[in-house]
Amino acid sequence: MLAGVTTHADLSGDWEGHYVQDGRTHGITMRVAQRGQSFVGEMRDADTLLAGSQKLDRAAMGGDTMAERLFGEVEILAELPERSIVEGEVQGRVVTFTKTYQGPTHTSVRLAGKTEIVLQVTGHAVRYLGTVATDGRELAGHWSIEPKDGSPRLRDRFLLRRAGS
Repeated sequence: MLAGVTTHADLSGDWEGHYVQDGRTHGITMRVAQRGQSFVGEMRDADTLLAGSQKLDRAAMGGDTMAERLFGEVEILAELPERSIVEGEVQGRVVTFTKTYQGPTHTSVRLAGKTEIVLQVTGHAVRYLGTVATDGRELAGHWSIEPKDGSPRLRDRFLLRRAGS
């Protein structure tokens, strides 16, 4: 290798692994093609129906103590599209990419076991930041979702391994 020349990890090919959200692992696969430092491809989610609950505290409700007392814990059911487009860059072994779901994401929020609010979002995007292992067989890091409505940022970890490794 020439002095001062940086080599970039090559992500081209098939990857399989998972991401963690709310303490649960969810399977994902990814296929990408890389040219130089940039790559594009697609990701598929094994789990497209996610269910959980969340306690609405003052921070989540913008400091509204009345809302906290009225709603307490809410039930959340989200249906994600199976397919996503990924676009990203590699700087040495550091990888950044955005996963954009293809199709609408439906989220149903049930308040106090009664009232239901249904939301539909298109173009739902998740940002990933990770590091490729020195042998090039593993990519690990964190994903995050930047909220558009002032709610807390969602963040957890992910792990991908080259298919067949």
